[in-house]
Amino acid sequence: MIKFNSLEKAERYINELGYVFKVRNSVKEDRSVIYRHKFTKKGHVFLKSSYDFLSSGSMEMGTVWTIQKF
Repeated sequence: MIKFNSLEKAERYINELGYVFKVRNSVKEDRSVIYRHKFTKKGHVFLKSSYDFLSSGSMEMGTVWTIQKF
């Protein structure tokens, strides 16, 4: 599981890995995106937003984007 503070940085990372957009879901503040790899054997990536601490040593909270492979 990889975390990013910016949607642009997360999407750039996913594109560099070779994944392409598949579907986007948005319900109120819960946002998620599913990407698929160009080659189907490498699977999918799930990008979701959550309201969490921006870094491990900080008390600041904000939107954090989490990437999970499946």
